[in-house]
Amino acid sequence: MRIIPILLFLVLISGCAAISESNKLSKVAEDYFDTYSKRIDFKKFMAFYADNAHLKDIVYGNSFQNKVEIRNFLDWNKGQFNIINGTRALTVTRHTYGENFVITEGFFHQFNYDGELLGPWLFVITQELDSSNKIIRQTDWINYTPRSNFLGGKNMNDELVNK
Repeated sequence: MRIIPILLFLVLISGCAAISESNKLSKVAEDYFDTYSKRIDFKKFMAFYADNAHLKDIVYGNSFQNKVEIRNFLDWNKGQFNIINGTRALTVTRHTYGENFVITEGFFHQFNYDGELLGPWLFVITQELDSSNKIIRQTDWINYTPRSNFLGGKNMNDELVNK
């Protein structure tokens, strides 16, 4: 008779642990995109990435193999960046969570970069996180416009042909 209450207790505890991990993942995703949106603290932004993180920008055709390469690519100090209206660079419209990944949808607001008007851009960003909730793999799908400015990158579809 005692075994049933013990089993129920164990099921309850394991369910709470799963919810707690899910809450941690959602907190990390929300903090990451909040930091990204404000574009103030680049050091904090880069702290979300593991040292061995990989980032692919599918549309632009870039692939980065570690945190140093990612930092150099995303460096907020390069160029002159100004948001046109408001104080946020992006808006998240939806997060979808898995066991150790998040898919985030949203859009970048219109902005000036080195005097050129860009955006708004829709995006879907997938992120896989390790057991320390650091990003180890990220894939960006960003609808860059004007398209003529961004069509010179590597065609990542070539990888499929060569397999």
